[in-house]
Amino acid sequence: MASVPASVECREVCRSYGKQAVLQHLNLTLKEGQVYGLLGPSGCGKTTLLKCILGKLKISHGSIRVLEKPPAFPGHEVPGRMVGYMPQDLALYHEISISETFYFFGRIHGMSTSEIKQRTSFLIAFLNLPESSRIVKKLSGGQQRRVSLGVALLQGPQLLILDEPTVGVDPVLRARIWQHLMNVVEDGKVSVIITTHYIEEARQAHMVGLMRNGKLLAEAPPDLLMTEMQVPTLEMVFLNLCKTTEEPVVRLEVDGKITRTKKTYSIQDSDDDLLILQHENSDGEEEQKDEKCHEHELKADWKMWGRYLMPKFRNIIALMIKTFMRMKRMPGFLCFQFLLPVIQIALICLCIGGDPKHLPVAVVNNETGNFSLSHRFLQHLDNKSIHQVHLNQAAALTGARNGLYWAIIGFGVNYTQSLFLRMVEQKVDPSLVESSSVHVWLDMTNQQIAFTVEQKLQEAFQGFAKDMLGNKSYLASLPVKFEEPIYGSRTPDFTDFIAPGAILSITFFWAVGLTALSFVTEKKCGLLDRCWVTGVSSLEIMLAHLLSHLFTMAVQIIAMLLFVFLVFKVPNHGSLVLIVLLTFLQGITGISFGLAISAAIDDEQSANQAAMGIFYPNLILSGIVWPMECIPYPLRYLSISLPQTYASEALRSIFSKGWGITSLIVWRGFVITIAWNAFFLILATVILKIRQ
Repeated sequence: MASVPASVECREVCRSYGKQAVLQHLNLTLKEGQVYGLLGPSGCGKTTLLKCILGKLKISHGSIRVLEKPPAFPGHEVPGRMVGYMPQDLALYHEISISETFYFFGRIHGMSTSEIKQRTSFLIAFLNLPESSRIVKKLSGGQQRRVSLGVALLQGPQLLILDEPTVGVDPVLRARIWQHLMNVVEDGKVSVIITTHYIEEARQAHMVGLMRNGKLLAEAPPDLLMTEMQVPTLEMVFLNLCKTTEEPVVRLEVDGKITRTKKTYSIQDSDDDLLILQHENSDGEEEQKDEKCHEHELKADWKMWGRYLMPKFRNIIALMIKTFMRMKRMPGFLCFQFLLPVIQIALICLCIGGDPKHLPVAVVNNETGNFSLSHRFLQHLDNKSIHQVHLNQAAALTGARNGLYWAIIGFGVNYTQSLFLRMVEQKVDPSLVESSSVHVWLDMTNQQIAFTVEQKLQEAFQGFAKDMLGNKSYLASLPVKFEEPIYGSRTPDFTDFIAPGAILSITFFWAVGLTALSFVTEKKCGLLDRCWVTGVSSLEIMLAHLLSHLFTMAVQIIAMLLFVFLVFKVPNHGSLVLIVLLTFLQGITGISFGLAISAAIDDEQSANQAAMGIFYPNLILSGIVWPMECIPYPLRYLSISLPQTYASEALRSIFSKGWGITSLIVWRGFVITIAWNAFFLILATVILKIRQ
């Protein structure tokens, strides 16, 4: 009788995390048409072994063959449609319904809509699930585990790997699951590996493997193990194996005759159906050589590698539809995404760049007449910005020292007479200059307010001089004439400076935060692992994230630009197309950066801390809130290397100067943004590949 081919073969498999060995020279064989029960305590290496079989983890030593080829071999659908996997975690999208869950995974497996509907109806009836429109998060814990099992059974895989599928499931359904597993392997084409804490339920399996400390203690039919050990239960078999020798190994080769070595039981099978678990060293080395030679014959040509590495449009579309379905179920969060950037840019335009209002300023006027020139001078002060408080000298000084006034404006007793002699009769005398001057004491602790007070006094004097001297007012002005500005207006607004950089900064970091958070959440809940096992590549996941977030980003950018241009009247002299395009590219770069952060970090808090930790240095160093020319040179080299520095300068040039893509500053901003985007995508892909 010909031997039954193996669905899974593991030979001398080792896997380590640093110096800790998780799997140690492990040999495992699963024949086609068998249910294999993998038993052992938590932490013994069961889940690690399953991930190695699936190609999710790379082994440190040895070889694994799954359905006649190594896992993750180009063109081999393991991971992919040939294998169904149910992890220990639920690994389900909680915001979508049962039918949408099955539709998502079915589309990834290349199933047609009719096939998905047919399998959904069967699985809902078989697993005793509620109506297919029920949202996953509204299901009980047991129902969610059954949906997770249904995902593994959905496409009818050749190899079914179930990690603790019966935890939290009632005994009746547990019995039905085992019965279904026995039914699906009847034709000999489907094989099942199942791990369970309920050791006795594994008696229904064709084969069981007992693991401890990363080693397989025994592999044989459960009844044969109990007979050999002369115990009534599998649990007692496991306990006896743990007590016998330091690390006992059982090799059973059935012929009704038992041969024992120092550490090995050996029973020969008369029909050549060898059940060999752990080989002695000499046999292991010989078999390892055979495996290496056999694997060496498996070579993938460039066409196979091209198909393997090329992103599948089907998977990207399925991932995008899943994202949109989740968004549809979270309207409040979606509105929050749309509104918050608008609120942020509105706050920036409202609170930054405007002139200070109603600044309390003490006025000490020692002139007594109502028609003195000091009164006429004070009438030219901008009352919207300067609130005059008339005091004596002592009260003004006390109030200023107590922080009540931002400045003191003082006029001498003979101010009018002295100014008349100085301006009309042109007498020059130090004492005359002193008495004809307006004396100002400023609180310089706030540079912007002090600058505003100084500017308003200069404007008041210019108006006062024109009022007094008429067409000869040039005699009292500085011999410097400022012509019409090359760019901008005579009354610049700091909001015009900060708005372009603020738009890019909000778009960039909003994309970073959302992407990092959603990606880390999916990874932490096991959703990315489940997608990888279905055959979705890291590049497909990242492209789907990029494309699905474009819609949200488009709404955010359009809303921000409408507020900037229509509500706050920020002037724009350039191409609106270039503004939208550069802002979009910055948002895409933010998504790529978020993917890189989440690829390297495993929890939401650390991802948020990383994003926020980068936010403020970038805001300060990129010339967004203050000119880059003010940054000292050692830091300026760091500044120009950041992804938003040249982009902000380019957008500001488009806004205020009307420059186009032919300008060096503008196209440099585009090129550097695209380069950073490519870098972050490559970095995220490499990190995911390494950690996968």
